[in-house]
Amino acid sequence: MKTLFLKQILVILIGLSLVTNVKSQSISPQSINNAGLAGQQTNGSLTFTVGELLVLSEADNNGNTLGSGFTSSAASVVTAIQEPDAAVLNVKVYPNPTSDMLYVDIVTTKLEWVYAEIMDEQGKLVLSEKFAGMTNRIGLNSSNWKGGVYFLNLKDSANNTIGNYKIVKH
Repeated sequence: MKTLFLKQILVILIGLSLVTNVKSQSISPQSINNAGLAGQQTNGSLTFTVGELLVLSEADNNGNTLGSGFTSSAASVVTAIQEPDAAVLNVKVYPNPTSDMLYVDIVTTKLEWVYAEIMDEQGKLVLSEKFAGMTNRIGLNSSNWKGGVYFLNLKDSANNTIGNYKIVKH
C-alpha cells in the first residue's frame, strides 16, 4: 500500500513537471520596441534612446517572431579643441549639440574679463561678447544660427586664446 501511494505521488509530480515545462516553452506574440525622448530647459537638455535595434528576425508558422540585435550605447562627443588652463579659467560648455542656447559656466577664473567669440566653419565672426571675469553663467543665444559646426573661442583681454571649443548647432 505504501509503495502504491509513493507511485501515485511520483506520477503526479512527473505530470506536473511535464505540464510546467510545456507551458514555459510556449511563446505568445509580443513586441519589444525602442523609444526615446528629448527634453530641454533653460539650464540644459537631455536626449536618450532606450531599446534594442533589430538586426535579425526569425518567425515560426504561428506568427511568433524572435529577434536578435544590439543595444545602442551613449555616444560621447569631444568638443574641446584647446582646454583652458583650469588655474586661469575653469569653464563648462554645454549643451553640445545645441539648439537654442549655449551656456558657458565660469567655475573659477583669474581673468578680469573673458571674451567669447563664435566663428562659423568659414571663419566668419558670428558673435563677439565681453563678460566680467567672475563666477558666472554666460548664455549665448544660438537660435538664429544655421545648422552646422561653430567654434567658440574664449580669450583674455590681451586677445590670447585661452580655450577653443567645437560646437554643433542642430
